[in-house]
Amino acid sequence: MSRIVMALGLVIAFIGWILYRLLIKKDLNKNLNNVYLGLFFIIIWALFYFFIVEYF
Repeated sequence: MSRIVMALGLVIAFIGWILYRLLIKKDLNKNLNNVYLGLFFIIIWALFYFFIVEYF
């Protein structure tokens, strides 16, 4: 259960970073590579979790 909480915490932190860059710093366009890398990481992570839970 704590692993799921940690995963959700990291996703919430990433969303917070995106909102901070979008609303306060207003430089999200300069950091799009970081956004894409973060989204790619979260998607791969979710797929691993799904396959591990589904097949094991």
